[in-house]
Amino acid sequence: MWGKGLINGLRLSLKNAMRGPITVQYPYEKLELPERSRWAVRPTYFDDGSPRCTACMTCVRVCPDHILSIDLESREDKVKHIEAFGYEVGACMMCGLCVEACPFDAIMMSHEYELAVIDPAALAENLLVDVDAATNARHKAEKGAATAAEPALNAGPALNAETAGGGDAS
Repeated sequence: MWGKGLINGLRLSLKNAMRGPITVQYPYEKLELPERSRWAVRPTYFDDGSPRCTACMTCVRVCPDHILSIDLESREDKVKHIEAFGYEVGACMMCGLCVEACPFDAIMMSHEYELAVIDPAALAENLLVDVDAATNARHKAEKGAATAAEPALNAGPALNAETAGGGDAS
């Protein structure tokens, strides 16, 4: 049929014209972002406000853009002290590899997306400055307290080799 494409195009145009505006008036209205959206890297903290970072340098090694840096000082009492945890927002591609690699959940991808600045020097920021690094013992204590507070998933009796039918065949 000769006018089928023309009619279909007019039908779609009319449908979109009746839909109404789909734009957002940005400074006054903001879209609600999905939970999995990734933007700037931010540190996480314990309940008492101290940082969870152990200065293990895993995030620094895994970053493909080499935009994370940690300046450490080892003290005589074997405690790591973070002088500065640097992050270059302007060069970050927001891939999230540093967050996935962190064994202690010490960093996260935040939901703040208004990262524009006038001065390019402001794109390099310090996430942590002049703080003691967390210890592995502190993370283990917190993890132990969290698992003790959760209900047991397998509340039934444990199976051993004999009750599972795997007894010795003698």
